[in-house]
Amino acid sequence: MRGRLGGMRKVLVVDDEKWIRRGLIQLIPWERLGLELAGEAADGQDAYELALEEKPDLMFLDMRMPGLDGRQLLGKLQEELPELLTIVVSGYSDFEYTKEAIRHRAFDYLLKPVKKEELASVLEKAIAELERREAQRASASEAGDREGSWLRAALTRRASGEAAEGEEPKTPPGWAEGECIVFVAQEDAFRESRPDAERAAEAARGRLKQARSFHLGGDWTFALTPGPDGRAELVGAIGRKRSHGGEPERLLAELRAILSEACGATLSLGAAVSASLRPLQLQEAWRAAREALGGRKLGDTAAILLAREDGPEASALLPYPQEGEKAFLLALQIGGAEAASEAFRQLFAAIATAGTTVEGMQRSAAMLVHSIERQLQQSGGSLENVCGRSPLAYSEMIRQRNDRGSVSVLFEREIIPAILSQGGQTGSKQGERLVREIQKLVEAHYDQALSLQQIAETRFVNPDYLSRLFKKTTGRTFVDYLTDCRIHKAIELMKNPAYKNYEIAQLVGYDDYRYFSQIFKKKTGKTIGEFRSRAECASPS
Repeated sequence: MRGRLGGMRKVLVVDDEKWIRRGLIQLIPWERLGLELAGEAADGQDAYELALEEKPDLMFLDMRMPGLDGRQLLGKLQEELPELLTIVVSGYSDFEYTKEAIRHRAFDYLLKPVKKEELASVLEKAIAELERREAQRASASEAGDREGSWLRAALTRRASGEAAEGEEPKTPPGWAEGECIVFVAQEDAFRESRPDAERAAEAARGRLKQARSFHLGGDWTFALTPGPDGRAELVGAIGRKRSHGGEPERLLAELRAILSEACGATLSLGAAVSASLRPLQLQEAWRAAREALGGRKLGDTAAILLAREDGPEASALLPYPQEGEKAFLLALQIGGAEAASEAFRQLFAAIATAGTTVEGMQRSAAMLVHSIERQLQQSGGSLENVCGRSPLAYSEMIRQRNDRGSVSVLFEREIIPAILSQGGQTGSKQGERLVREIQKLVEAHYDQALSLQQIAETRFVNPDYLSRLFKKTTGRTFVDYLTDCRIHKAIELMKNPAYKNYEIAQLVGYDDYRYFSQIFKKKTGKTIGEFRSRAECASPS
């Protein structure tokens, strides 16, 4: 298996712990997969410099590092090496960092300690993605003389020297080397059935030719092609020998209307200026136009957005509703369909307001997918086993959806019912299995209001029966188990002198500090002050 026109694909390994780097390197079957080690780095700055020098195809990255951390490194490399595939390697306790990686478009992630079979699965998916991109570039290069094929070839040309200087895609007659406008058009609302992209492009080309004389004095030309990377979009360029000035806005408005009619749906359009027709500049403008389009507010339709010089608006990365996610995951794990649906609707309402950007909604929804996957993994399952699709597949499906309704439907009609169905089947088969699930639920959500009555109702189990079953299986009542779990966690937090006592009480689920103090003394035999002063941070028996 080879890439880069017969050469080896390069891999960069970044982790501040040498033993982790060494272990990962030893697990990878380099020769069999056609991979070679481009280098390894112990911190973000070294990794950044090495990546720019080696231009790897694939990077394994630890998010928590001194100095330039993984999140910052991903942000910088996203601009410099946009085609780099990144696989994040993190522990369960670092999952918030992993979600940051997802926000920065990491390809996939592995949990420490890395298992050989999981590494093999991720590498298989990564290589398949690299091969898909190479096939698209080859297809674009062989596209012939179809109108727009030169643009498609330019947009898929690697910037790492894959072609010789004189082999860059040639522009057709009538195009002058100089400034042009690159635009991206996407449907505002997702449709399962779309018209053929090339046919839609051909229809739009005919209309644009008819409109040529009505804009920019007729002294302009254009190219239009379906999205070259598989995204459901149309990409085009408008060229003129003289400066465009302020006149193109009217042309872009008519262009948006023409493309909407050709596709039979309402489209929005993002645009950016390219300094030249060289592939690197065209690719940068394409990404900027797509980012501008991602800045469309969900409440807006038929929008035209111009790329900002300082990048996309910060609103695309609004704070993620952590508490809403925790409430939803709790409801999902308890297994009540009505409660889970209501918790999801409340969470999604916060994720996808009318003022949220398309990009912001997509990233938050992808983060939620990975949080669901993490919870399933803690119980020995996975999305692929339950729903038939991997987190990566769901993230890509979300990336194809620009509206609230279609993303919400993906969760409410596919992901959530599949998880609840499996949970209901396993819960109804064995009482002990149900108790083990409740224990895991308590250990994951000890900081929230939990009651056995609530859990019994959502499981359609008699509360008295469930109470006896829990006591028989664990040797403790549900309340004692929850309390012990909270006190154990509080003792762990007391090892950190930065936490105040009342903060610890709140973090483990007690709003009333006085009540927490009483419970703590009852369980440990010491007051909180005595316990912390003696540094006797041991779990109660």
